Amino acid sequence: MKDKIIIILFLIIIYGFFLLNIVIKDNDLSIEERRHLKEFPSISMNSILNGDFMDEFEDYTLDQFPFRNMFRSIKANSEYKIFHKLDNNNIFIENNKIFKIEYPLNEKNVIRFTEKVDYIIDNYLDGMNIYYAIIPDKNYYLENDKYLKMDYNKLYEIIKDKLSNLEYIELRDLLSLDSYYDTDTHWKQEELIEVASRLEKEMVGIVSNHEYQEKKYEPFYGVYYGQAALGGKGEVLTYFTNDTISNAYVENISSSFHKIYKLEELGGMDSYNMFLSGSTPIIRIENKNQNNERELFIFRDSFASSLTPLLLEQYSNITLIDLRYISASKLNDVVDFKKGDVLFLYSTMIINQSVMLKD
Repeated sequence: MKDKIIIILFLIIIYGFFLLNIVIKDNDLSIEERRHLKEFPSISMNSILNGDFMDEFEDYTLDQFPFRNMFRSIKANSEYKIFHKLDNNNIFIENNKIFKIEYPLNEKNVIRFTEKVDYIIDNYLDGMNIYYAIIPDKNYYLENDKYLKMDYNKLYEIIKDKLSNLEYIELRDLLSLDSYYDTDTHWKQEELIEVASRLEKEMVGIVSNHEYQEKKYEPFYGVYYGQAALGGKGEVLTYFTNDTISNAYVENISSSFHKIYKLEELGGMDSYNMFLSGSTPIIRIENKNQNNERELFIFRDSFASSLTPLLLEQYSNITLIDLRYISASKLNDVVDFKKGDVLFLYSTMIINQSVMLKD
């Protein structure tokens, strides 16, 4: 009787999940993991014979497995609470904040980054006012040394040595762990007033009054929230607006949306994409309230999306360039470099993985 019960339970589990997989509708995307899920693969004689169908079918069943997020949560909780591991798939929790291990320092990539900057300066930026600033990822401010961290001092040392001819703007002293979202890699816009003021002072010599109306959205779930698979409540996403930001005209070569904030992104796969519609090769912003003809070109990653609106008061036009999506060699075809200020603004994560910047 005992053996029969075990066999029956085994069959119920196996065929039960098989039937559930057939009955339950497939999901197109996973909000928690920030990615599209695999669809049922197309069937052809060629794909069956060469094994492609079975490989794709395996990926499909893993993505569409019933109660997948529940099992991910069970696995994550087991890693932390039962096996007492410091991290789960390089994700770790400290004081209710979620981090991802960024280690080790890749010196070749850091040098490659400086070479990319030099290439752009030599080919496009003759006679322009050039500055650079580095955004530390939030692991920089983690005091607990039991987790692996890249050698940030070495990273800064290499860049300052290789780019010694450029004007460097220090940001580290203006930020802290509270400047970043608990569940995401990015910094909070409401914590960037001093950052924007210092950049304005160094580049323009004038600091804006930075008077804004504060808007809030919740719950905001950052990219690390889904990767941690531990559940819990979201946090608040705050964004600033005023007449200048509301009236600005945005030209995004990848979108027909023309505003600074795309509120339709809130509650989607990545709510942070509401800032300037997310990552895209080229964005041009025209300040309708400013006619000083001052221009700013920002070579950037996604951190600049939430900072740029706070720099808008001092410029008639701001152009953002993301080299992850456009080749440096093609810039003359889409950007008119004649005069103005240039800011290279990159996070330590992108600098340490500079191979993702296109040649």
